[in-house]
Amino acid sequence: MADWDGAGYAHISGLQRAMATDAVSAVPVAGTERVLDVGCGDGFVTRLLAARVPAGSVLGLDPSPRMIKTARTADDQLRNVDFQVGDVTTMTCTGEFDLVVSFNALHWVIDQTTAYQHIAAALTPHGRALVQYVCAGPRPSIEDTAMAVTADPRWSPAFTDFPRPYLHLDPATLPTIAAAANLVVLAQSVTDRTWDFGSREAFTQWCTVGFTDWTAHLPPTEIPPFVAEVVTRYESLTGTPGLFRFLQLRAELSHPTPE
Repeated sequence: MADWDGAGYAHISGLQRAMATDAVSAVPVAGTERVLDVGCGDGFVTRLLAARVPAGSVLGLDPSPRMIKTARTADDQLRNVDFQVGDVTTMTCTGEFDLVVSFNALHWVIDQTTAYQHIAAALTPHGRALVQYVCAGPRPSIEDTAMAVTADPRWSPAFTDFPRPYLHLDPATLPTIAAAANLVVLAQSVTDRTWDFGSREAFTQWCTVGFTDWTAHLPPTEIPPFVAEVVTRYESLTGTPGLFRFLQLRAELSHPTPE
């Protein structure tokens, strides 16, 4: 994964923050839990969690150093939150956390099996996990559209052997992936989400930050026209400038209950 612009993300992440804030408010906690936030980004959600567990602690983990740098610079009074650079597929936590959460991050992880194995390993025997991210569906996603644009002759030389940097999981496969990690799915739902950025310009700004995995392969002068082409093609799918649609998978998991 590319090193995302943490400050830029914090500036345009209204969508992610709204979705995650709703999810965090629905998480039942006693206030003493040790929590791991996988793919914490700029730390906004991590701090929401920390405020809900005043007698516990929260560790935010993200593979992007610039994201973690931004997360660490927030000016607040919380003392039960920390941040580390790390990847869910290589983290080595063992039985440390009562709750593992991940919001809008796991669709950037190709190796889902390893991700869930490490989430399972990080949980205490009676711990639980809550994940929420973009999943597969019948409509082409904004990421699918970006991949299609990489085949344009103008940009294809920059994307020779470019691996798809995301995975939109088929929700029906999650129980099998979870079982391979010794986890069970307690609840699972898919919601068709719509977010109106209000203008093509605002949507383009959001895409510019979110397309780091693609734009890292381009010279600076080619980034604006590449993003503009993705936005134009995506707009032809939604029919409305600035409108974003995606399917969101939400699942709660835990270790199997001993018989």
